[in-house]
Amino acid sequence: MQPSSTIFPGQTITPAVQVAVLDDQGNTVSGFVGSVTIAIANDGSLFKNARLSGTLVVNVVNGVATFSDLSIDEPGMGYTLHATASGLTAATSNPFNVAVP
Repeated sequence: MQPSSTIFPGQTITPAVQVAVLDDQGNTVSGFVGSVTIAIANDGSLFKNARLSGTLVVNVVNGVATFSDLSIDEPGMGYTLHATASGLTAATSNPFNVAVP
């Protein structure tokens, strides 16, 4: 699941960000054991000092890591999130915005 196109500062990103572990054919690898780390890839805030809050490292369950409590504290445009896991190719989300409340 990709982040919403627009959220507000401090608001939980909905739907929950999900990162699937895929094989070479694009199938979810349900037997994968490990964790995924998520971070801001592109900081869309004016001063490039936005902070991603929530649980930033989660264990994969049935091939999917679900980040259910992420939020960003600064408004901005074009944020992206970057997910990494040991031994796997990293993934970057589609761009999304954090609106001025």
